[in-house]
Amino acid sequence: MLSLVGKLKNKDFIDHINNIDLIFLTETWFNSNIDVPDFRSFVSDTAKPHTNWACCKSGGITLLTRTKFEKFTSIVKKSKNFLWCKISKDVLNAKNYLFVCGVYIPPEKSVYFENEIFDELENDIIQFSSKGNIMILGDFNARTNTLEDFISKDGNNFINDTSENCLQPKNRLNFDHQINNHGKQLINLCINCNMNILNGRTKGDSFGRATFHGNNGISVVDYIICDQELFRNTNYFVVKPPTYLSDHSQIVTWVGIGQTNEKPDTNPGCNIEMTKLPNQYIWDNHSKNNFRESLRSQEMQKKLNEFMNSDFTNDLNGANQCVTEFQNILLETSKKSLKIKKCKRRRKISNIAQKKWFDKDCRIKRHDLRKLSNLKHIDPTNVELRKNYRDALKSYKATLQLKQNESKSIIYRSPTFTCKSQCNLPANSMPCARNNRREPFNTFAFARRNPIEQCLYIAPHCNQQNFDYFG
Repeated sequence: MLSLVGKLKNKDFIDHINNIDLIFLTETWFNSNIDVPDFRSFVSDTAKPHTNWACCKSGGITLLTRTKFEKFTSIVKKSKNFLWCKISKDVLNAKNYLFVCGVYIPPEKSVYFENEIFDELENDIIQFSSKGNIMILGDFNARTNTLEDFISKDGNNFINDTSENCLQPKNRLNFDHQINNHGKQLINLCINCNMNILNGRTKGDSFGRATFHGNNGISVVDYIICDQELFRNTNYFVVKPPTYLSDHSQIVTWVGIGQTNEKPDTNPGCNIEMTKLPNQYIWDNHSKNNFRESLRSQEMQKKLNEFMNSDFTNDLNGANQCVTEFQNILLETSKKSLKIKKCKRRRKISNIAQKKWFDKDCRIKRHDLRKLSNLKHIDPTNVELRKNYRDALKSYKATLQLKQNESKSIIYRSPTFTCKSQCNLPANSMPCARNNRREPFNTFAFARRNPIEQCLYIAPHCNQQNFDYFG
């Protein structure tokens, strides 16, 4: 999530985080609190530039939590690579606290990478695991392929436990078949701390979807890792399709802690089974004759005779059975003779950030980009799809920039004021002060002037005390 500041007012960004309670944003290049509606922000430190010519900071982790959960969330440790928070067991309805860590580990060849990062993370996990459950998530820049993050029982002489209650998790799948040094260290950390990776083995991501989509290919470098107790209580884990907001895909998990599937029935009257409404049929000038012909057919006449000869009981059940059979005859006749009415509803298109310049061309480009994004998410190894996605992304961004620049070129109406001396002219009526003829002028330069400069530009004889400004 590079350059977080430019995305805070983007409607697509707000929609992506709207239904989530706890959000970690990594590689934000930001170390001060941000303002997001209905969220409280916490930020980590950022790495200082190693050279004088470095134009931006490195790393940066931001935690966004719902304001209603603010009093249950606290920061226990932060550094330039980690941001640890503690979630109260009261809001979780659990026995233990939940310690969640947002992680950003620079690539191995980066000048900001330090060899002690994984050792520091392992020490933190050991420290906080004695106080509660542990979950770490973020950008590890680690490629692990399908390396086992547990001690395998293969080759043992005893019978392995293959039941659902077995502590040994199932093997992972992964779209990324490469392994780097970060990946090996991450696997060792999982084995040493008894942690398990959710990617590639959890409901919602059983294939190990790619989390990074670059110009040169795809990879899985973003993970969510938790202890075995949380691993058993994880409901879903999803890798969202890539968007133009970042090269990394959003990863989301749902964890049920201290919750039961059975909920008390506080309102028995609401448990009424709902039935689907019947189809509506089009009735036109020809429908009457068509319905009569269908009703006179041999098949319908046979069913009507059977209905007339049926012996229904004189009670509630008998009445219901009689009405149901007659209704079925009418419905079957209607299906054979009439057209079903179909309601076409068009989904309302929301404008990005509610900008007036976001017109039909922008919506079409965004639609094409999302379509390619979903196709690439399904088949991330397709080189042609990846190239088409990158081209569509460049075209979409170029269209947004073009429309935004065009909107800036519109002549803005300048503030109106009245000169007390001799002007008495609106600002957009610009007679030359030196003679009575009109002359061309720079609209943008005039609009950037303050009211005093505008008045003096129109009539140099004015001074600062001779006009009223109406804004």
